[in-house]
Amino acid sequence: MDRYWERFKTPFLCFAGFSGVGKTTLLVELIKRFRRDNIRAGYYKHDAHRFQMDKEGKDTWRAQQAGAGILTINDPEHFAIIAENPFKKRSITHALEQCDCILIEGYKKSPFNKIVFLDAEGRLPISRDDTGIKAVVHQGVIHDTGLTDLGIPLFHRDEVDRIYEFVRSHFLQCTSAIYGGVFIGGQSKRMGKAKFSLAYNGKTEAERMVDLLSRFCDKVVLSARPDQDLADLGDLGDCERLNDEHSGLGPVGGLATLMANHPDKAWLVVACDMPFLKERNVRHIIEQRDPLRYGTCYMKKGRLGVEPMCGIYEPKFIVPLFEAMSRRELSLSRIINELPFHCIGVPEDNRSDFMNVNTPEEYEVARVKREQEED
Repeated sequence: MDRYWERFKTPFLCFAGFSGVGKTTLLVELIKRFRRDNIRAGYYKHDAHRFQMDKEGKDTWRAQQAGAGILTINDPEHFAIIAENPFKKRSITHALEQCDCILIEGYKKSPFNKIVFLDAEGRLPISRDDTGIKAVVHQGVIHDTGLTDLGIPLFHRDEVDRIYEFVRSHFLQCTSAIYGGVFIGGQSKRMGKAKFSLAYNGKTEAERMVDLLSRFCDKVVLSARPDQDLADLGDLGDCERLNDEHSGLGPVGGLATLMANHPDKAWLVVACDMPFLKERNVRHIIEQRDPLRYGTCYMKKGRLGVEPMCGIYEPKFIVPLFEAMSRRELSLSRIINELPFHCIGVPEDNRSDFMNVNTPEEYEVARVKREQEED
């Protein structure tokens, strides 16, 4: 039994039953609806028998026969990979993890969550005591009347729209809790002093950001350098300090530290040098959050990039994040641009909310403006 699915952070659901009960027909209809709703669904087929995808005599077939462990072929619109079993775990998980959700056909005896299909006589293919059964699909006949006592939905296989809504809701219910991260570890060379200690109306930005995120997040953490002295900060309540374990890698290293220490949580991160960031910006991105993507972020004007320092990063972002670190890619914006993120626009009137301050002159302008706003 393959168990590598347990490593998945993308939500998945098995569709299990005997051959001929309509699994593939239903899955095709579900995939159409996911596509209609702009949700990238991955499909995985568990074949208990040997399958053949290549054609005898073709170049790839000849290379495989010669002993190639992995074969790839691509054209302007598609690509395919055929590989031997030793490469299966990494190849399959890495490919399907990029989808928003995964539909698996098969694995009826697995311990994973599943929708089970009854046969034409209304019989289950597995014991009804299997705790992974989340719903049952029938053909109009239910042999075991005790199924109604399990408290799970029973669908006729023609009720495609109802099944789709159930599956979609199941995936969305897999949403992770959100932790907040306030990044204060910048070197602040142009400012000449730590930006987290800059005060506006008697309150440091680090304190304001902790207070702001605490209204929306289950827990708030300060992402700091190990050598930083935070004595200038006031009372931050239950806010935890988490020292960057990847020195010199900027926000990428800080985010990697947060995600590695709490890998089952999504992270809403902000910087301490954005004095005009407001509650409305945080509330809006949480309301627009798409938990099935790698994350949610604001798109800059003219779609000229993203704002990575007021964004939500879902748990599965940890994999491409560490891969990027391994090749010394230290731009969060570039990492985001390579992945299916949910990008939301910034209303024209709110664009100044995302301005940051980097010099004493910019700080003085921002300080005066903040004082005027609070009058």
